[in-house]
Formats: sequence, C-alpha cells, structure tokens
Amino acid sequence: MAGKKKITRILISIIFIALGVDSVIRAFESLLALDIGGVLACALGIMMFATGIMGLLKVQITVCRVLGVIICILSAISFAMALAGGSFATLALVEALLAWLYFDCT
Repeated sequence: MAGKKKITRILISIIFIALGVDSVIRAFESLLALDIGGVLACALGIMMFATGIMGLLKVQITVCRVLGVIICILSAISFAMALAGGSFATLALVEALLAWLYFDCT
C-alpha cells in the first residue's frame, strides 16, 4: 500500500506542476486587469506549482498536507465564484478534487 501512495503522490505532484504553470500563464492577463478571479487563479497556480515541487522533493508530510488543504479550499472558492458568474469551471473542480486526493495520499 505504501508503494501505491508514493506513486500517486508523485503523479499528482507532476500534475500540480503542469496545472500550476498553465494557470499562471492563463491568469496573467487577468492579474494585470486586477480581476479578483485572476488574482485567485494566479495565487492558486503558484501554490500548486510549489506543492508539486515539494511533493517530488519529499518535503515534510505536514507541509504538503496543509498546502493540499489550502489548494482545495481556494479551488472550491474559485469554482463557487464561477458558478455564481453563470459558468461551470471544470478545471477548478478538478483541481479541488486532486488537492483532496493529494491530502489523502500524503
């Protein structure tokens, strides 16, 4: 079981790195316009990238769990803001679920 958790943590860390870079690139324009959703997405992307790096480097488990919970909460807020705006933000929902899985696996 420990081997499966390790592989899952590594895979989610790689996904976090990719999603983190992608969301920062997409949110940069919104950040310049000082859109609150863009600022949230940029902060979320940076945090996901950092968490992915920390997961690959095997940083202390407590730090990874706390960051996973924060990412889950920020993604859920981003998803709720998108729903309030009339759209269904699938990526924010996937990020929240991945963060919860990351928290559960570490």
